[in-house]
Amino acid sequence: MLLRLFKQVTYFTQIALLIGLAFLIWLPLFIKPYPINIPDSNTFTSFLFSQAPFNTPFLSVLLGFILLLITAFLLSYLFSSHQLTHSNSFLSGFLFVLFLSRTPDHLGFHPALIALLLFLLGLKKLLDNFKFNYSNNLLLTASILFSLASLFIPSTILLFPIIWISLILFQSFNWRSIPISLIGLLSPYLFIAVGYFWFDKNMLFIQQIESHFSSPISLPALPKTHELLELFVAATLLFLASSFILPRLGNQVISIRKKTSFMYWFLGISILISFLYHDSSVREIVFIPFSAILGFYFSAVKRQFWPDIFISLIFILILIQNYSILFHA
Repeated sequence: MLLRLFKQVTYFTQIALLIGLAFLIWLPLFIKPYPINIPDSNTFTSFLFSQAPFNTPFLSVLLGFILLLITAFLLSYLFSSHQLTHSNSFLSGFLFVLFLSRTPDHLGFHPALIALLLFLLGLKKLLDNFKFNYSNNLLLTASILFSLASLFIPSTILLFPIIWISLILFQSFNWRSIPISLIGLLSPYLFIAVGYFWFDKNMLFIQQIESHFSSPISLPALPKTHELLELFVAATLLFLASSFILPRLGNQVISIRKKTSFMYWFLGISILISFLYHDSSVREIVFIPFSAILGFYFSAVKRQFWPDIFISLIFILILIQNYSILFHA
């Protein structure tokens, strides 16, 4: 079974296993690549990804696959180094790849992959901030990375307050935190604005800013059948993981307690935004804290038979769904 494999094999075997399983999931798109679909409402990404090599189907698939693997390995390293999962474990990375490749529509290159990588890098700076007992440089860098991520998924700018939440949880918040983080938030947009105006493309910059508000917050729409299934599976896994982690959280050292609490705040806010915002790409951000929580649960729980069966069944169903594109015109 998959969970047992990641717990029993060696460090380098886990790396090979993660790459092999990810390639197996993505193989249908390598066989039958198709062009990426970039929303026209985001002028920044629609211009950037219309250029080579992104406009070549096979190369865009290859770039998307490499970018997903880099993000998965970074996620595994980040959570392992901060003791949010077991050390030298790539299980969280595998779960991340599995969830982000859950349907054929999620395969291939798309702007969310770059946003996820930038968010992870920003998250690393926030967690490092706890280790170094508050650093203005780390806070500024994290704010810039979160801002850059919003260029690719505009709605993720609503996740910016988690920077302040992390400082409050880590007891390092002070009055300088707000102006420093706001400078980091505005800096990328300032440089992009200068570039747009330099090349006399000021209207494109205005459209880019408007894209942040083009999908207004509204009441959630009724989910489709496959979305209901995804919600049920995610809710079941989260319930199992939380019922195991939360009662034992008090026995952990203070750093792990605070970082785990931050992960739950991150998860809760990202879930709320994904329900209230029309942009479906923002839902991918949910799988960063989700993979951390599940990775810790599956690594720590002793009775793994039924969880292993569950994850293996999800893996098989995803394979069946993804390989179905080979049999359609």
